[in-house]
Amino acid sequence: MQNKQVRIIQPKPAYDSTGLIPKPLKKRVCAYVRVSTDNEEQKTSYIAQTEEYTSRIQNNPEWIFCGIYADEGISGTSTKHRKQFNDMMDAARRGEIDLVITKSISRFARNTVDCLNYIREMRAIHVEIYFEKENIYSSDPKVDFTLTIMSSIAQEEARNVSENVKWNVQKRFNNGIPIVNHSRFLGYTKEKKGGNLVVEPNEADSVRIVFQMYINGVGPANIAKHMESIGAKTGAGATKWSMSTVASILKNEKYTGDLVQQKTITIDYLTHRKVQNNDIAPKFHTEHSHEAIIDKETFLIAQQIRKDRGRVRVGKDKNLAKYNATYPFSAFIICSECGRTLKRRYWNYGTPAERVMQQCGGYIDGKANCKAKATYQELLEGATIEMINEVFLADRMIIPTIQKIIQSTIKITDVEMRIDELRTENENIEKLISNLIDVQIKNPNLSELDFNQKYMGFTNQLKTNQVEIQKLEAHYIANYDTRSRLAKIETTLNQLNDSITEVDGDILRSFIFKMISVKPDEVVFCIAGSKNYGDKEFSERRHEFEALTPLAEGSYRSEKYDRIMKYRVVII
Repeated sequence: MQNKQVRIIQPKPAYDSTGLIPKPLKKRVCAYVRVSTDNEEQKTSYIAQTEEYTSRIQNNPEWIFCGIYADEGISGTSTKHRKQFNDMMDAARRGEIDLVITKSISRFARNTVDCLNYIREMRAIHVEIYFEKENIYSSDPKVDFTLTIMSSIAQEEARNVSENVKWNVQKRFNNGIPIVNHSRFLGYTKEKKGGNLVVEPNEADSVRIVFQMYINGVGPANIAKHMESIGAKTGAGATKWSMSTVASILKNEKYTGDLVQQKTITIDYLTHRKVQNNDIAPKFHTEHSHEAIIDKETFLIAQQIRKDRGRVRVGKDKNLAKYNATYPFSAFIICSECGRTLKRRYWNYGTPAERVMQQCGGYIDGKANCKAKATYQELLEGATIEMINEVFLADRMIIPTIQKIIQSTIKITDVEMRIDELRTENENIEKLISNLIDVQIKNPNLSELDFNQKYMGFTNQLKTNQVEIQKLEAHYIANYDTRSRLAKIETTLNQLNDSITEVDGDILRSFIFKMISVKPDEVVFCIAGSKNYGDKEFSERRHEFEALTPLAEGSYRSEKYDRIMKYRVVII
């Protein structure tokens, strides 16, 4: 066997049209620069790097200058918010760049995974990255191992920096030093020296208006409209107010002179994702940190109102009577005067004359809208407890009574008339069947065939009528949910063995659809009968419901206020 011979064939050089080897094309080169803080020292470095790279690239005859991509005051742990970096990557993908120069791996990326992914993507589209500090080109696959180690070190450095920053911030929190974005903080600005919060008088007036309107029963939406109407500006300087703007003011403890810091916390130094600090880390509460705009009593009242309203959840059909509220009367009592709902209000808070009232929302918006007087909360609660105990719990046979009244109040409809017609027809058919059988017994000469034909005709008609009756009844039940309402009342009665001593929202709504405040000392409890009423229709027909013959009547006397509340129970 002859010895093998290997001959190496070198690539032939490419010649241009003149027969000469063409000069290599110039590289399109850009630089990427990043500094992570806004202090003067970093800004100087940022400017110096930008100028140095621009000069170097433009003075190199082998290079074509493709620009400087520079991110200022941006962290390198994530590329998500690095606009210039992302612009550079897009330009590379479009084939506009051959080489990227950057100071170091840590300037390019401190996230190991991001660093390697971008390097490999650049390599795949034939774009090189040169890291000056490490003196490494990304085009050589052998450097992956080195890059992994170095970028991991950079990532660990970022973690250490993050921990150091966190420690420094917490130390400032512990010393009561405010870290607040005062440029968007309505009511306050910052001292030039010391950084303490200082009241801004004009803005503080807006804050006081928001709190005063809220504790007087005005909701965030209407407060926002009012603030816009008087030309007040938000903390961001905008003239457009929203419910969330009002809500953020109402829950901010800083307006009382206190300072709670570290309400949110960064849980990942790479993604910088923040979450609410719900027992994850300590919070720092500094009392009397700065001058207050709102006294603490006013603030506590506002928080209590927010808590009461926050417990309310609306049903899918938007029917306010379907609210499942810890506070039992939320959106439940209708004003007889104007049809608006009553709202809970605090009178003389913190004084011996302190009391809770229920007042019409129309009256709160202005006496021109409604003249109804406020009702004592304690009177309404007492009358409600008295009513449930006397009407429902004292007489366990209340269900048949309610059912009888409901049936008597249902209007005759086409559906009901048709059901009555079919039932009468079935009674007549049954009589005909009975007569047919009697004839067959008395007259044996009737052929079996004739008998069977007549008998089957009658029974088939009975079945047809019965099917139609069932469909009509199903239609009737779907529109008039009487049975389910009565079942709910019966279930609640079975669960209650003794009389109640306090108002429970779920129990109240099991028995009662809505309440109508006729006068400060008179209320009507409405039991839903044969129809589901929406809020608008119920409000429009409130006077009609007040005039119905009552199922029960009674009264409650309050020894505390020496007042009597009369009540009536009607089925609507």
